[in-house]
Amino acid sequence: MESEKRSNLSRVQLYPQYLTGLGISLIMLELGIMVGWSSPYLERLTGINAEPFYLTDEQKSWVASLLNAGRFLGALSGAILINFLGSKNCLTMSILPTAGCWILTIFADSYIWLYAARAIGGYGLGLTYSCMALYVGEVALPEIRGGLISIAMSGGSSIGAVISSVCGRYYPMHLTAACFLIPCAIAIVLLAWLPDSPFALAKKGKDEEAEEAIAWYQPGQDPTREVTIVKNLVANDKSLTFREKIEKLKSPAVKQALIHIFALFTFMQLAGLNTIIFFMQEILRKSGISDPASMVIYVNITSFFTGIASCILIDRFGRRFLLILSSCGVAMAMACLTTNSYLIENNYNVNNNLQWLPVISIFLYINAFFVGLMCVPSTVLSEIFPSDVKSIAGCFASLVGAFWSFMATKSFTPLMDIIGPVYVYGAHGICALLIIPYVLIFLPETKAKSLKEIQDQLTGDY
Repeated sequence: MESEKRSNLSRVQLYPQYLTGLGISLIMLELGIMVGWSSPYLERLTGINAEPFYLTDEQKSWVASLLNAGRFLGALSGAILINFLGSKNCLTMSILPTAGCWILTIFADSYIWLYAARAIGGYGLGLTYSCMALYVGEVALPEIRGGLISIAMSGGSSIGAVISSVCGRYYPMHLTAACFLIPCAIAIVLLAWLPDSPFALAKKGKDEEAEEAIAWYQPGQDPTREVTIVKNLVANDKSLTFREKIEKLKSPAVKQALIHIFALFTFMQLAGLNTIIFFMQEILRKSGISDPASMVIYVNITSFFTGIASCILIDRFGRRFLLILSSCGVAMAMACLTTNSYLIENNYNVNNNLQWLPVISIFLYINAFFVGLMCVPSTVLSEIFPSDVKSIAGCFASLVGAFWSFMATKSFTPLMDIIGPVYVYGAHGICALLIIPYVLIFLPETKAKSLKEIQDQLTGDY
């Protein structure tokens, strides 16, 4: 098999792939900062001594959720831009709205500025998720494809969360927003230097440049042979109209792939990802933790090491194993948070006897999520679709993720007031448990398979 031959590549030969992973990780670091920004700064903007201005609970809810509202437009734009620019150039372009988010935050003196900043930042987030996994799927070797996405999704975003929680604990909003522009500049320079995707070049008929890109991304391979494979995979794409691509989504294999992606991205959000990350500091404070800001920092630091572990585990034990392991941990964490909330509602003195319970719950949740649910859906997205429908599939996946993340984030504060935390956390825990039978019964394993092998498996040609 091709994957066995590629496993003999040396670390020096894999250097270009890791450099690619670094560029993607810088983008995910920025997204991690944007997502993690909500927890410390919304607490500072809604407290008694709010600065630089005060937000009401309703305004706080919109500031948190508009990031995901903007993600809708980013996902739709991504489906169009990928066809014209290619996945790598589209990914580079996604940095610009992220930078725009921080520029608006620098000048923010009211909630309107933050609304605009978060919506524009969400546009960049949606654009990134539409093309990031596709870019990795086009340039990465099968053995490290999952690892590269894990480095970006878990490693990069967890570092971003650490940075945002530390900055939110000690530094003012306007100063840190200016500092957050630095990774944007570095990422643009690095990605602009990287070669374009061989798939994008082959679609444009630039066979010679496609061979050079393959020689750079995958040293040790036969560029001429690989270009022939790439050209065969994208041959239909140039002749298909957008309507014909939509029609192709109705084929049994692609339908099956879409169901898997929709399910994974739905479970990812309904398991409480944005609820916990956006409102982590508030959750800890209401659970009686005396210094929730510092606790958020410690939690995010541990998530970085879990993210690094997932880079190794995902290509060693497979996608299904990590999803099951991650789902079990998330469900246990939500069960602990549910128990803690129930005890508080029934006037049990948790401050003296069980103050450790919400802390353990949050630690377990974040680390369990980062080991599997954070990276596996994007990994599967990069692997499971034929090249001629990848951009549309990536758009749909990003739209599904944006919809559920917006719904979960916007409804969190009202639901906490209406039905209480016991039912909110309990519902997230049940959703996490539902992932396990779905993975065991329906989801195929894609570990260490080439894109062609996976597509053959989906169409029954194996």
